[in-house]
Amino acid sequence: MAEKIPYYNNLSESFQSADMTVLNPDFELIKFEDIPYDSKLFKQPFRLNAFIAALVTDGSFTLNINSQVYHLERGNMYFTAPWHIRHYHEIKNWKGYIIFFTPQYVFQQKPARTITTEFPFYQAESGLTTKLSEEQITAFEQLFTDMQGVLRSDNPDRYKMLFHYTNILLFNAKAATSGSYTVTKGNETVVSQFMNLLNGYFIELNKGNIKEELTLKAVAEGMHLHPNYLSNLLKDQTGKSASQIIRERVGLEAQALLKNTNMTVAEVAYYLQFTDTSNFAKFFKNVAGFSPSGFRESLREKV
Repeated sequence: MAEKIPYYNNLSESFQSADMTVLNPDFELIKFEDIPYDSKLFKQPFRLNAFIAALVTDGSFTLNINSQVYHLERGNMYFTAPWHIRHYHEIKNWKGYIIFFTPQYVFQQKPARTITTEFPFYQAESGLTTKLSEEQITAFEQLFTDMQGVLRSDNPDRYKMLFHYTNILLFNAKAATSGSYTVTKGNETVVSQFMNLLNGYFIELNKGNIKEELTLKAVAEGMHLHPNYLSNLLKDQTGKSASQIIRERVGLEAQALLKNTNMTVAEVAYYLQFTDTSNFAKFFKNVAGFSPSGFRESLREKV
C-alpha cells in the first residue's frame, strides 16, 4: 500500500515535523520567514487539524489545497480548514504571517456559532484566497503584529485575548472576501452540520478509524434526521440533494488523492471503500468527466 497522506492531530505534531516547537498545541502565530521550509513537513502533502488564516507580505510560493493550485505572492491572504490536503512548494523568500488554531481551541472559548457558519470562507472545498489592496495589507499586517505581541507576552489571559483578536481578524477577512464564496442562508446550522460530518468522515478515514462507505443513511443517522427530510432540506438550501453533495465530496477527495499521492487507482478505490476498481472508475468519470488515469494524465500535461 502506498504511503498515506500524513495527518497531524495538533500543532505540536506538525511543528515537530518542521523542526519547530510551539507553546500551545492548539494556537500559534508565526512568520513565514521563521519556518524552515527545507524540513520534511514541506516535502509532501499533509493534513493538519487546524484552521489557518495567512497573509503573504513578500516572496512567493505555490500552495495546493486538495486539487486546486494557488500561486501566492504579496497581498494574497488565504484560508484553509482541518479537512484540507495541503502541499507547499516552489517557495521563494516567503514572508508574512500565518495563524493556526484548532477546533479544540475554538470550542474552549465557547463561541455562539460554529466557525464555519460564522466565516463561510472555511466552508470552501479547496480553501479560499483573496488579493488585498496596499491599504488592507497594512491594516492586516498591524493586526497580526499586535497578536504576535500578545502571544509572546506573559499575560495569563493572553489566549482568551487572542480568541477575540482572532475574531476581529476573521471578521475583517470576511469583509475583505465578501462575494468570493456562497453564503448559506436559512437552516444554516443543519447545512453546516452536514458539511462538518462529511469532512469529519474523511479525517477519520485518513486516521484509519472508518471502514465503511460514506452514505446518506449514515450521515442522516448521525444528524438524527430522516434521509428524505435531510435531502429535501439541502436541496432547498443549496440546490443539490444530499446524495449529490456526498458524491461530489467523494469525487473531490478522489481527485485530491490522485493529484497529491502516488497511490494507484486501485488503492484509491480501496481507500474510499469502493467494492472494486471498475465501480470506482465509473463513479469517478461521472463526477470528474475523466477516467482516473485520464485525470492524472491531464495533470501531467499542465505541468
